[in-house]
Amino acid sequence: MHPYATDSNERKIITFGLALLSVGAAWILSRGLATTNLSLPWWFDAPSTMGFFGIFYGLFDRMLWRCSGLHRLGLVKVPALAGNWRGHLVSSFDQHPKTHRVRVRINQTWTRIVILLHSDTSKSFTHVAAIQVHAPDGIVLSYQYENQPQPNAVRTMETHQGSARLTLQDNDCLEGFYYSGRGRQEYGSIHLERIQS
Repeated sequence: MHPYATDSNERKIITFGLALLSVGAAWILSRGLATTNLSLPWWFDAPSTMGFFGIFYGLFDRMLWRCSGLHRLGLVKVPALAGNWRGHLVSSFDQHPKTHRVRVRINQTWTRIVILLHSDTSKSFTHVAAIQVHAPDGIVLSYQYENQPQPNAVRTMETHQGSARLTLQDNDCLEGFYYSGRGRQEYGSIHLERIQS
């Protein structure tokens, strides 16, 4: 997985909140140890604030950010896109007459993501991505990908790079367009529906 950008300011606010929570947890640990007269080695007590922050940040990044209550309160605006998606794309390669079935797997944490797309003729994976939560047309997932042909692909198909821009609709539908870069110079539309979170 790779990092992704977002236009939401939640990463600053929540990271600051987790830092404050870590200071509080370290203080509680210190008071608890003082009242029980336990003596711990210096190396255990010294990094306790950073240790708590690492634990809290790791838990938030992997799991807690998905909690629906945090989204309802507006503390987390980045949508959870992780899961299996199915759909189709239409390509200028064959002048748009037919749809090509695709399967997509999105792995995502609060700060990292990877989008893996499989079709009958190729597979692709992302290098960079961004999620815009304040775009005029709604929540937008934009990414750059590398596409590699399957062994059964046409001889003219070669490894290439491209970009896609998909808009989230009803939380379980992504629609938009893609275009491939130098060497292929094709474009098309993509429609995906989430089948499993």
